[in-house]
Amino acid sequence: MPALLLGACAAVSTHVVPLNPAQTFPPTQFVEVLLEKPTRPYIEIALIESQGDSEAQLLNDAREKAGAIGADAIIRVKTERLFHEPVAVYDPLFDPFYSRHYRGRYATAFRPGFYGGPWGGPWGTYQVLPGYYSYVLKATAVKFTAPAG
Repeated sequence: MPALLLGACAAVSTHVVPLNPAQTFPPTQFVEVLLEKPTRPYIEIALIESQGDSEAQLLNDAREKAGAIGADAIIRVKTERLFHEPVAVYDPLFDPFYSRHYRGRYATAFRPGFYGGPWGGPWGTYQVLPGYYSYVLKATAVKFTAPAG
């Protein structure tokens, strides 16, 4: 079960909110990532929020979504780093209610670190899932109104 939980956290989730849904643009192939507002004229076309494991993944996913709606660039507004606390999870196979034979056979065959290892050992009915960091990126998708140069 811990592998499933950690695997689920690896995905990047990106939400795009168009500022004017009636205004549409053809998709663009190359989207710039800007860390500050550009000097050439532009219009803001959408707000983008991404959540995931690394800032690089977030920027790449936001870039792809912005290209799909026709943006020429994304301007990074804010990046937050969030710490998720460790969580104790009840594991019924280590509860005294189950027989010692079944409990021992399951734990030694399928559970790493059964004898006092990272999963709590044979004397605990709880396992602790470690804490982890995630990131939230907030950006603005823009369309340039004047050519570069």
